[in-house]
Amino acid sequence: MSALGLAMQERFCHEYVKDLDGKAAVLRAGYSAKTQVGRAVRRLLDNGMVQARIAELQEEVAKRADAQAHAEAGWVVAQLVKIAHADPRRFFHADGTPRKVHELGDEEAAALSGFEAPGEAGKVVDRLKVLELLGRHFGLWLQKPALPQDVNLFEGMSLDDVRRVRDRVGQLLGKAGADLPGSAPRGCQR
Repeated sequence: MSALGLAMQERFCHEYVKDLDGKAAVLRAGYSAKTQVGRAVRRLLDNGMVQARIAELQEEVAKRADAQAHAEAGWVVAQLVKIAHADPRRFFHADGTPRKVHELGDEEAAALSGFEAPGEAGKVVDRLKVLELLGRHFGLWLQKPALPQDVNLFEGMSLDDVRRVRDRVGQLLGKAGADLPGSAPRGCQR
């Protein structure tokens, strides 16, 4: 294959990874509009080298997306830490008058959820919620395990097995002086 053909093939791979649209990728890669686009796409996608290159490019895209998500998560944690470190005393001057928004430090500014039109600090975010989020992120306390819902203890058992279990539980409860829920109280006739 010529150098131009290889360059167009490489360009196709890069274009294809963007949106997985073979027809658009062929045209964006520089193939002629007169080319039978459908046939060109099939020929390119059936090529083992093209498939391998597309897989490499998709892996690179996934790694970049993963790194970006990790960086964004780090930014969110950093913002939460700023809010957690905000000192409410720094919202006021020494004489007790409120500071204007432009007079606040980074931590206090991060803790604002709104401010008044004249530029005075207004509402502050819920600090306990911020600390809770940080605590969960850093694993400072154990999460309660989710309780299973609608567990069927008798699943897979035959009706005879279920009856034997019921009778045995009834015997054990009877010895303890209790009755099965839903059964007639002891001493009553049915």
